[in-house]
Amino acid sequence: MRMNRRRALAALSGLAAAGLTGCSAERPLRVAVVWSGWELARFRRVLEGEPATVYSAGNDIAALLRKPVAPAATPDVAVVPQPGLIGDPEICARLRPLASQDPPFWRDLVRCADDGRVRGVWFKVAHKSLVWYRPEAVASPPAGWEAWLELCRSRAASGRPPLSVPAADGWALTDWFENVLLGLAPDLYGRLHLLDPADWGDERVAQAFIRLAELWAVPGLVPGGGRRALVTQFHDAILDVFRYGRADMVAGPDFAWPVIDRYRSPGREARWFRFPCSAGERPPLLVGGDAVVALASSGERGERFVARLTGGEMRERLAPWARAGGFLSLGAGLRDDDYPAPVRPLARELRELAEPGRSGAHATGRSIAFDLSDQLGGALAGGDGQGLWRVLTDLFAAVAVGGRDHEEAARTAHAAAVEAAAWRAGGS
Repeated sequence: MRMNRRRALAALSGLAAAGLTGCSAERPLRVAVVWSGWELARFRRVLEGEPATVYSAGNDIAALLRKPVAPAATPDVAVVPQPGLIGDPEICARLRPLASQDPPFWRDLVRCADDGRVRGVWFKVAHKSLVWYRPEAVASPPAGWEAWLELCRSRAASGRPPLSVPAADGWALTDWFENVLLGLAPDLYGRLHLLDPADWGDERVAQAFIRLAELWAVPGLVPGGGRRALVTQFHDAILDVFRYGRADMVAGPDFAWPVIDRYRSPGREARWFRFPCSAGERPPLLVGGDAVVALASSGERGERFVARLTGGEMRERLAPWARAGGFLSLGAGLRDDDYPAPVRPLARELRELAEPGRSGAHATGRSIAFDLSDQLGGALAGGDGQGLWRVLTDLFAAVAVGGRDHEEAARTAHAAAVEAAAWRAGGS
C-alpha cells in the first residue's frame, strides 16, 4: 500500500510537540497503531497504567516504519496489519527479531526475507470467511456458490434485496474476491502475492472475477441499487441487514459482531454461515490480523513489551475486548468463554486450523490463507482507491451501475490486474 510521508509527519507533529520524550530517565514506549475509533479506544484501555503512549498512524504506518519521519515521534513498537510490510527489506532492517509461540502458519507470515528470522508476534487475528444473516429471512444456509447465487436471484426477483455490499470500502470487496479465488484455486492463491504476471494471468483468476461479477450483476441485489452500494461503508451495510431490515445478508469478518450486537433491532437474531465455495467442497478459511513489531531502537524494552502484550499476562485486560467481540487471539491466554457465543466457534477454528504441523492446510484438506491484499506490493497494493481495491470497485460499478455484461466486465478487470502485476515485474 502506498503511503504518504507528508501526512504521517502532519499526524505525528502534535505528538512530538507534546513532549512525549519526557523528563524521566526512561520515557514511555511509543506505540503506533493503525486503528481509530472504537478499536483505538479499546487498545488504550488495555494499556492503561502501562509505561506506553499509544497513537494512531492510520494507513501511513509504512512511512513511519520505513524511515524516521519525526525522530521524536518515531515508534518503539508498532501494530502492523500487513505482513508484506515486514518483508520489506528497508523496514525489516529496522525491526528487532522476536521470540514467538505462534503456530508455524502465522510465524512464517512475519519472517524477514533476508535472514528468515521472525520479526512480529500476532496480537489480534480475524476470521474473514463469513456471511451474516437473519434467520427469518434465510431459512437455511446455501450448500455452495451456485445455491447462493440462485438464492440471491430468487430473493431479488421477488423484490427483496438479498445482500448489502459495502462497496465504498475497498477492503470489503477484496475479501469477496479472495474468498472466491481461495475456493477455486487455493494453490494458486498462495503464489499471487509474488506478483508473477503468469500466475495472475491464470484462467482461474479470471473465473474468480467472472463468478463475482455474475453475482454483483443480479438486478435488485442490493438495497437502493449499485450507486447506493458504492457509498455504503461496512458499518452501514451491517445496519442495512440487522437494524433496518433492508437486506437479508452481509459478507463480513468476525468483527462485524460488535456492530451487529450494538445496533441490531431488539429481538433480531444474527447467525452466520461460511462464505460459499463449490458445492460439496469444504469452505477454505481466509484470515487477517495485526502483528506487533519492535523497532531495533527500542532495545530489550520493546521486546519485553511485545512478549507481555501477546503472551497471556494481560488476559484480564484483554477479556473485556474479547467479550465485546472484534478481538480474536492466538496466544493471549483467552478461553472460549471469554468470547461471545456467536464468535466462540470461530476462535476455536482459527486455533485448530493453524496447529503446529498444519502450515497452510488442515488435516481434513481445508485450506487456510492470509488476506491477499495485505500482502501485495507494487501497483496492486490497495488503499485509497488504488491497486486491487480500484480494480474490484471498477468491476462492481461496471456491472451493478453500468449494466455491462458480467463476463466482459470481469475480463476487463482481470486484464487490469495482470497489467498491474506486470508493472511490478518490469520494475517500473
